[in-house]
Amino acid sequence: MSQISQTTMDKILEWAVTISFMLMIVTVMLQVIARIALPWSPHWTEEMARFCFIYMVSLGAGLAVKDRSYINVSLFLDWLDVKARIWMDTFILLCIILLMLCMLVFSIPLMDIVSLQDSASLKINMAFMYFSMTCMSAFVAIYSIIELQKNIKKIFRNQ
Repeated sequence: MSQISQTTMDKILEWAVTISFMLMIVTVMLQVIARIALPWSPHWTEEMARFCFIYMVSLGAGLAVKDRSYINVSLFLDWLDVKARIWMDTFILLCIILLMLCMLVFSIPLMDIVSLQDSASLKINMAFMYFSMTCMSAFVAIYSIIELQKNIKKIFRNQ
């Protein structure tokens, strides 16, 4: 993947995560203010906040792989030398890619199954909500492949 298209994808994902986060905050604030100040509160805000959270996390997962912001246990890795650490990281990335490709393959038929159902309050087709699984698996796989390529370059540079 070229640097320009990766940078563009990074910016689009960052904006999507930011918009989803801001929309979630506004929705929750509306619900809180309505419960305090109004005689009624909108029934759709809880569902909207949940959907925004799901997309925020799903789209942000790929960026977490790119930035290495995901949680890991470094106790074991600290015992390894640099070369072994790169090999272990490569193995972990391969496992992530395999898991995400499996999730991608199985998330597509799942969207077809749930397309018959709408959400309770917002009446959004649930296929749109399950599409977040497809997005997450695709973006995490893409970013993991990019990181894997960097590791492979490191391995061949050190030999």
